[in-house]
Amino acid sequence: MHILPLLGYLSLLTTFAVLLVAFLRVQRTNRDLTDQLSQAREQQHQHTLQLTHRSELDTLKDEFISTVSHELRTPLTSIRGALGLLSSGIIGDVDAKALNLLRIAVTNTDRLIRLINDILDLERMESGRAPLQIRRCSLRDLAQQAIDTMTAMADANTVHLALEPSTVAQAAYPEALFFDGDADRILQVLTNLLSNAIKFSPAASTVRIHTEAASDSILLKVVDEGRGIPSDKLDTIFDRFQQIEPSDARQKGGTGLGLAICRSIVQQHSGSIWAQRNLGPGTTLYMMLPRTSRASDVAVPSQLPPRGEGAILVCDDDAGIRTVVAEHLTRQGYTVVEANSGEQALILAAEHQVEAILLDLYMPGLSGWETLQRLRNNPVTANIPVVVLSVLSSTLRPQLTGDAQGWVQKPFNENLLFAELGRVLHQGEGPAYVLLVEDDEDLASVLAASFHDAAVHIDHAATRQQAIRQCITRPPDLLILDLTLPDGDGFSLVEWLRQQPTLRTMPLVVYSGREISETEMAKLRLGPTEFLTKAKVQPQEVEELVLSMVHRLRTKFSDLAAAGPAA
Repeated sequence: MHILPLLGYLSLLTTFAVLLVAFLRVQRTNRDLTDQLSQAREQQHQHTLQLTHRSELDTLKDEFISTVSHELRTPLTSIRGALGLLSSGIIGDVDAKALNLLRIAVTNTDRLIRLINDILDLERMESGRAPLQIRRCSLRDLAQQAIDTMTAMADANTVHLALEPSTVAQAAYPEALFFDGDADRILQVLTNLLSNAIKFSPAASTVRIHTEAASDSILLKVVDEGRGIPSDKLDTIFDRFQQIEPSDARQKGGTGLGLAICRSIVQQHSGSIWAQRNLGPGTTLYMMLPRTSRASDVAVPSQLPPRGEGAILVCDDDAGIRTVVAEHLTRQGYTVVEANSGEQALILAAEHQVEAILLDLYMPGLSGWETLQRLRNNPVTANIPVVVLSVLSSTLRPQLTGDAQGWVQKPFNENLLFAELGRVLHQGEGPAYVLLVEDDEDLASVLAASFHDAAVHIDHAATRQQAIRQCITRPPDLLILDLTLPDGDGFSLVEWLRQQPTLRTMPLVVYSGREISETEMAKLRLGPTEFLTKAKVQPQEVEELVLSMVHRLRTKFSDLAAAGPAA
């Protein structure tokens, strides 16, 4: 009788023990879950801190790059511009020993500028702050432009450049090899590849560009006949600061960043780039890009629309020189008339409405001197400006002839050619008035000095307020603007100019120490507006652009005045 209650108690105790164990297990599970949740929260907090720290580091890096771009580019531009003026002989004659020292200084300054520009370009691309401007492009056209750009360097190294006929996998694919991409960036890749190939090619060799098309990709090959790349370095040459030999940077020039920049650009286009040794001498570099075909793809050469400045007569017995000069002029919007002799130049100058003549001095038959004299003796051609293209130095110009308005020494630099052409084409009553807004006094002095022979009067304003006062006192024909000013910035100055009825369409050249985004460009546009980057564009090139803009502006006003009021 007493056993049954005892069993009942035992059953209750067992049940209680089971419930207690279950409760303890739930408690332990809750503690474990709480600990895990706490750990997860701590990990999330640490991850957030890491992201915040990384974001802060990225911000600091961006600020550092921005500071470097301005603080280094501005003084380097001043140094390079001053050296360029001295070595060119514009300021005065320099003896041979000093000229050699200047050459060394210019060469090493250019090397430092290239290094800084390459570092900044690479950082901008890899940080995503250099978005691609995608449009339909022809690889053949870009390859030809790259050859045109690098021909002067190839000639100096006695290396020939050749664009081979394209190879297509099927006849249905258009030979022009179209793709969607950023034309300027791909052109940068091609010129880098050609530059490397030229530097490492022996004299009298050929660098060949091959293009191929498949259904979904296009392939470009740059083949040289140089010393080749060791097998163990075929991949590493695309890394930063890599040279095949330690002495290459000193002997061949370059920064060791060109191929790294090429890889970054190609990867942005979802493509690939690599190198292979040739079976014979040399190396082949490959660039493959994705390709999509369109019915509208046709092989038409890209050309800038004519700007209506009139015809430039190019007179040279060398067909190659005429072709190169004509190509540069055409890309600047000029119409070109070619003459292969002095006799032909006299006929064409009298028959066409010629705005200026580029004249070689040494030609068979009628020489350049005789041609120039006959041009001056003919009332129809007497007032046409003439720029001499000669192997002789411009320092001999006064001894040779006083009838030429300009002089460019061969082999010519196209920027100096345009500057000289823009100078002799300057029209209008009195010199053009240009206001330079720049807080760096040294760079302002160099820029002003580069205009000393041009038909331009240039004033300098070091602050935003000075610029405003001078614009009110004497509205300039054109403004050269730095974005960083001690009492504001270029954006606020442009905004003020937009509020002034007589200044809102003023031509503007923005000459900045940093890269300018598309959004910022939209905020800075007034009338005709050009954007230049310090160190990438030298003061002499600023002069060329300004003279060209002033000439186009005055030609436009002259045409409007001649047309009279609208009926």
